[in-house]
Amino acid sequence: MGVAAEKYLHLSNLAVAAAMDPDCWQQLLDEMGQAIGTHVCTQLIGYDQLTKAAPLAYTSGYDPDLLKLYEAHYADKNPFAANFGKCAVGGAIAADQLCTPERLKKTGFYADIIRPHEDIYGGGGSMLARDSSRMVLIGGNLRAKDRDKYEREWLRLCETLTPIIRQSLEISRAISGLSFEKWAAEQHMLGADTAIFVVDPAMTIHHACREAQKMLDKGTPVGSGFNRRLRFCFDEDQRQFATLCRLQLKGNQNIFKSWRVTDGSGQGWTCRLMGLRMGELDWSPFAGFLTKSITTILLAIKKDVSPISIQEKMQTAFGFSQAEAQAALLLADGLTLAEIARTRQVSIYTVRNQIKAALSKSGCRRQSELVRKTEQMRLQGGW
Repeated sequence: MGVAAEKYLHLSNLAVAAAMDPDCWQQLLDEMGQAIGTHVCTQLIGYDQLTKAAPLAYTSGYDPDLLKLYEAHYADKNPFAANFGKCAVGGAIAADQLCTPERLKKTGFYADIIRPHEDIYGGGGSMLARDSSRMVLIGGNLRAKDRDKYEREWLRLCETLTPIIRQSLEISRAISGLSFEKWAAEQHMLGADTAIFVVDPAMTIHHACREAQKMLDKGTPVGSGFNRRLRFCFDEDQRQFATLCRLQLKGNQNIFKSWRVTDGSGQGWTCRLMGLRMGELDWSPFAGFLTKSITTILLAIKKDVSPISIQEKMQTAFGFSQAEAQAALLLADGLTLAEIARTRQVSIYTVRNQIKAALSKSGCRRQSELVRKTEQMRLQGGW
């Protein structure tokens, strides 16, 4: 039984979405394990010293107790793993090429792990990445009695999905490591359900995560035309976005900007924009569709909850006064103390005292910590 084109497309979409939403790796493995007409126990495993994502481990279909036994006694005694060096990056390899059934059956690994899983020594997988800093592979084990009928189809599925999965791993690596690490750690990633776009200075969309594509389909607060160029719904927001794109293209420093937009219904959205020059990285994070010579922009957009309800929650959670909560919210919007004073028509000394009080009551030592707590409450609706 072959895998239908619609199923390939669905699995490909899951692999693409996993670049920005790691939870999709688990869903991908779950569905790959059911895609060829028989059950396959699946795994995505490896390590990455660059991003400190080690070990990377997602599994589906294996007995939880046997997985614990594996971790405790066989993690360094896996006869398949001993021959991972035979795997060419990007290609599929059958399990019996890594360890023959005859040799496997003489091991405690077979007796304790493989045989209790209904003799799952068939299958195989693909090496996704292997260099001095990382190794990542995807694979699956199927029952010995299913090898003749299903193993070739399983390997074909792995080989077909490998280029897409490799690209997603590179994008995920870029966002979690190096220049993106500062953005994630210090510049307040917006959390779950964030729409993330990768665009070039001409505003052409090169990547849109699942939430981003939903946003494009709805057309608010951003949309795209036939040329796949991102456009904000309102001219003022679009002009600001275009200006930032031009600055990133012409400037010597990568830009970072945080601002809020409001759509026609009054719904607010928080936007984060970060510039990146590929040539500044030791590796090409978007290999395959963006070269190291290009400058790019990572745009994140997240829907706000009601500012009134968040203000009330901040007052309840931290014991803020109404004025202290308002000042903290404006600080999180990116306003300076002087701008907050002008907006609220009070002196800058009053604002300083209110922020100082908010820091004390919330247990924060720096304004950046207060902003992070405020953003978390705003974007997630509290704790």
